[in-house]
Amino acid sequence: MNLEFLVTRTILENANVSQRDLAKKFFVSLGKINSVINEIYDKGLISKSNLNNKNEGAYQITDKGRKEVESHKVDKAIIFACGMGVRLAPLTFDTPKSFIKIKGERMIERQIEQLLEAGINDITIMVGYMKEKFDYLIDKYDVKLIYNREYKNKNTLSTFYHAREIMRNKNVYVCVSDVYISENIYHKYEIEPYYIGSLADDLKNEWRYIINSKNKINAVEIGGYNDFYLVGPCFLTKEFLDKLIPMIEEYYNKTSTDNYYWEDVLVRNFDKLPDIYLHKLDKGVIFEFDNLEDIHRFDKESISYGSEAISFVSKAFHIKDSEINDIKCIKEGMTNHSYIFSYDNTKYLARVPGENTDAYIDRNVEGEILEKLKPYNITEDIIYFDKRTGYKISKYFNDARVLNENNVDEMKKCMALYKKFHLLNIKVDADCSIIKKLDEYISIIKEKNIYVPYEDFEEVIDSAKKIKNYLDSVDTVKTLTHGDPNPNNILIVGNELKMIDFEYGGMANPLSDIALFGDYVRFDVDKTFELYKMYKEADVGVDDSAIIPKSDEVALKMITSFMALGGLYNAVWTIVRCAMGDVDFGEFGMVGYRAFKSCYSKIM
Repeated sequence: MNLEFLVTRTILENANVSQRDLAKKFFVSLGKINSVINEIYDKGLISKSNLNNKNEGAYQITDKGRKEVESHKVDKAIIFACGMGVRLAPLTFDTPKSFIKIKGERMIERQIEQLLEAGINDITIMVGYMKEKFDYLIDKYDVKLIYNREYKNKNTLSTFYHAREIMRNKNVYVCVSDVYISENIYHKYEIEPYYIGSLADDLKNEWRYIINSKNKINAVEIGGYNDFYLVGPCFLTKEFLDKLIPMIEEYYNKTSTDNYYWEDVLVRNFDKLPDIYLHKLDKGVIFEFDNLEDIHRFDKESISYGSEAISFVSKAFHIKDSEINDIKCIKEGMTNHSYIFSYDNTKYLARVPGENTDAYIDRNVEGEILEKLKPYNITEDIIYFDKRTGYKISKYFNDARVLNENNVDEMKKCMALYKKFHLLNIKVDADCSIIKKLDEYISIIKEKNIYVPYEDFEEVIDSAKKIKNYLDSVDTVKTLTHGDPNPNNILIVGNELKMIDFEYGGMANPLSDIALFGDYVRFDVDKTFELYKMYKEADVGVDDSAIIPKSDEVALKMITSFMALGGLYNAVWTIVRCAMGDVDFGEFGMVGYRAFKSCYSKIM
């Protein structure tokens, strides 16, 4: 560690700094600082009238000292902000992790302002997840953005690789965006490569530096106590980058490094790279947050953390974000995100609409269905619903579980529930028939010229028209239908069954719910027709003649037709969702496409 430069720079920045302050700042003895002060004084870098007073600061930088410091200017800063911040869910359901507000400030804005305050004006942000949200920073701070297309599948090695060209021949701060830095640690001038180490009592699974007497980093170990761990930014000189960038390129092009941090390259090559040092920071300077509970502990006063995914709950209950407790995220669904939380000793379920869902879901219709179902005790106890956004809060069902489609008794109860639901005589002004939904998605594919991976797609569409023509001739019954019938939307609560999630609901033929259920659980036509028989035989105390076809033969052909179109709908739905940049739905679309062909052959 070049202590002479660091002390000289500190005096340039603050002439009133004392030797005691310097010793504390650089984790060295007062005697060592006194020795360094004398050395830089002898070199003519500083002047001081009371040189022997260790505690008073009355230093002045000389012209020689100023020129020496200013010859080591930092050229730019790169901020890595690509990640999805999974550990900070649900805050990151609808906002990048760097946008989370700590003590009223977005972490990334605070860091940008600290860099600018230090005189670092050339700032580039590497973006990925929710990249569009960063656009306003260009106008507000004159930063640049670079999009890393690989952010979903690769770690920061990929981010560094895609930033490498703008770092060549530069002295660069490499920063992370998801830390809160309580005091400005950046400087306009730096002389040597270093990584920040923050003091901690228990390092748990953190990377701990192994250093020599001059703070040169020789290795990294995992865990430890009362030591410094890797956190926050680092500084890399142009000479260091000249050696590191070819290594980054080499590791990036290997087949087994997708999950590598860029620091993995660093720690594997300490012996081949120029010396890099540890710059020590005391506790209370840099804070990183592994989960929402960490943020709660650190910031109990803020009204909002800046994420609508959680602030809509606090607004609904008129409380602070920090008053929402026991948050537990539920496995992400195909359309939405959900989490459980507690407030006032009561458990609730919060649903956050997935990205782009407003393009294909009418939340007004969903809200209307929920309102009209309130008197019937069929669904959740809705506490809050926003018809504009689709954010929803409901009472949490304790000890609830999803339906087991292989349990005959449970399936009989389920089919009876669907029948009861279809016979409620509820009407909404929305057609959710499978024909209409399929046509809408096919139109989106054609209008937006979305790539379709199926070679015989046009032939399949022509075949689907024949099925639609048949259904148009017999499909005359319309009731309120669920539109997304599957076991995950049927909960068993004690001895009762509850139906949830009506965002695809609307008016359609009731048999389509039975057919689409069969599609979802991958039943063949015969097994799905067994569900219809359960449905037909269920006694719900209401005349069902209006919704039961005149013969089993007609019912079988209708269900097979709905299953065919439902399978095709699943395929085109997947194509559109993937084109919107959503997650990979695996074989869901493929299975649906094959189901269409299987059912079509039976119809023919």
